[in-house]
Amino acid sequence: MEKKKVVCHITTVHIPKDIRIYHKECKSLADAGYDVKLVAVNASDIISDYDGIEIINVPLEAGSKIKRIINAPKKARIAAEKCKADIYHFHDPEFLFSALKMLNRGAVVIYDSHEDVPNQVRSKYWIPRIIRPIISSLVFWIGMKIARKLSAIVTVVDSIANRFLKANQNVVQVRNFPNLEEFPTAGSWNLKSSAACYVGDFTRIRGIYESIDSLSISRGEMILAGRFPSKDFEDEVCALEGWRKVDFRGFVSRVEISQILNQSKFGLVTLYPTPSYKEALPVKLFEYMAAGLAVIASDFGLMKQIVDKYKCGLVVNPKKPEEIAKAIDWLINNDEEAQKMGQRGREAVVKNYNWAAEEKKLLSLYDSLLSQ
Repeated sequence: MEKKKVVCHITTVHIPKDIRIYHKECKSLADAGYDVKLVAVNASDIISDYDGIEIINVPLEAGSKIKRIINAPKKARIAAEKCKADIYHFHDPEFLFSALKMLNRGAVVIYDSHEDVPNQVRSKYWIPRIIRPIISSLVFWIGMKIARKLSAIVTVVDSIANRFLKANQNVVQVRNFPNLEEFPTAGSWNLKSSAACYVGDFTRIRGIYESIDSLSISRGEMILAGRFPSKDFEDEVCALEGWRKVDFRGFVSRVEISQILNQSKFGLVTLYPTPSYKEALPVKLFEYMAAGLAVIASDFGLMKQIVDKYKCGLVVNPKKPEEIAKAIDWLINNDEEAQKMGQRGREAVVKNYNWAAEEKKLLSLYDSLLSQ
């Protein structure tokens, strides 16, 4: 019997059971017959849900963000190299220097660039504003320098792919679309409540403050699932008048997310117009659509294009709570049209925006690298 090829995914930032990394990419590779290792820093859950995937925890002592950025990649690299993998696939820009060491030792290494990191740096609250442009330029330069040596680069949108193509011709877009196995049906509209929902991390630039604030001037209620980045910001949001209309679930499993989407009629994805979000295709937009929800999305970029093209929701200025409130109330008052929006969104995902096609591109890339 032929020995399985070993692939090792590495993340120093994401949770081990990240939707893209674990539930999509690692699962697809395991289903295709690979022996998959997933190296994650401070993994709280190492029990795999799938055959063929092993989660390897890399413990790291608590410290400053700078210390973590320095120490986590080194420890993750050491753990990954012990796997003696045929392909290494990493997901965080802070691992680039460690990846370079692995490349210099003859390893096959893929960089999965989920986001436009140079632009994202310009919105990082923990970096002093005055030096953000300098850090952004440095991140861009380092990324392009190392990109020339990488075995391949995986990206999610055209803008990132076009940038890396200037340094490396082996760039593949594997977009972060929903896996329809998780959303086999849209759920019965008549069994849903009239609540809106938001599922994800609760950062300021993801518009959570304005979304909660909008409830104070709207008929709507909201189911909220995810995590706050800090206790201070959590206290600030919880002090809003609209918080009394929030059903807060905290951090939940994928099964619970599906249940929340089945309970809700509307999904919010009101990201701020930062440089990185203007070209983003946020997975929660497509998950809302897959679940048959009408969406309330930001009025810019690729999000607006999708919503306008398929008439699957409403777009708003994410910084104006009154616009969000107006959109929620319109959907509540126009239930039949809201249901049609949800149906159109579901149809778009089934036809055009699901994981099945993206999976094929990922597996094709692995085949090509292993045949060289």
